[in-house]
Formats: sequence, C-alpha cells, structure tokens
Amino acid sequence: LIYCYRKPKTKRAKRFLEKREPKLNENTKNAMLIKGGNANLTVTEVLKDIYAVKKPFAVLYKRKNVTRPFEDQTSLEFFSKKSDCSLFLFGSHNKKRPNNLIIGSRMFDYHVLDMIELGVEKFVSLKDIKNSKCPEGTKPMLIFAGDVFDVNEEYRRLKSLLI
Repeated sequence: LIYCYRKPKTKRAKRFLEKREPKLNENTKNAMLIKGGNANLTVTEVLKDIYAVKKPFAVLYKRKNVTRPFEDQTSLEFFSKKSDCSLFLFGSHNKKRPNNLIIGSRMFDYHVLDMIELGVEKFVSLKDIKNSKCPEGTKPMLIFAGDVFDVNEEYRRLKSLLI
C-alpha cells in the first residue's frame, strides 16, 4: 500500500495530525457514553455514574440517539471519529431488553471490532452511597468471583472487555 501523505498547510492542522500519529506511550482510551432512543431513568443514571467515574476521559451524549449498534455501526463510528474515542457504552430500554447496555471496547481506525450486550438488574446509584464523592481519575476495583471467568470463553471475553 502506498499512502499519499499531504503536508499540513496550517499550524492548527499540523498540531491535529501530531496528536493522531503513533506514539511510544499511548494515551488513555477515551469513552463515549450514548443514550439510546428510548432510555429510561435507570439507564440514564447508569450512564451518568459511569461518566462520573471516568470523567476526564469520557464524553457523555445527553440527547437521544435512535440507532441500533448491532444492525448499523456507522453512527457509532461517526461519533467515535468526531470525539476521538475508542470505547463506547450505549444504553437503551425496551420491552424485550429492559435496561440494556451495549459495551464496545475494541475499535480500530474508528471501526467497531467487538461489542457485548448486558442487562442491568439491580442498580445502586453513586448518590445512594454514603461517601458519594469520587475523585476524578480514580479507577474502580473489579472483582470476578468464580471459576466461570477463567473456564467459559464468553465470560473470559467479558472479563477482558471490562478490564
């Protein structure tokens, strides 16, 4: 493959290209949190809490976006390119799949490679916890209890996505 590389004409374009070029130490991955077309209060609160935990490296889209990630990923890829995010979390709610979260953690060149669908059953908001103040940039502790996360391939993939 031969790449046609044009030199930037302005300083702003040069800075933009320097930010996107490969680096020895990669930046932390940014996440975009997208609210689906019909997201209820539970899904909205989940998205807000995840945004609060991942705040400096996250973008929260508050408007409803009528899209189906498993059928058509073009809108997710557009948002990913626009906000320079390689992770996404899409929340929606309907009768068949109540309180649905779709996590996509593997994107390459702004194309979705891997997604997984989860349902929220019991949700406790950060507001309900006594010490709800969480400093920015704090990483949550993840505990994967049981042998299932090492034996079953689907659970192993879920563990890898969440880490």
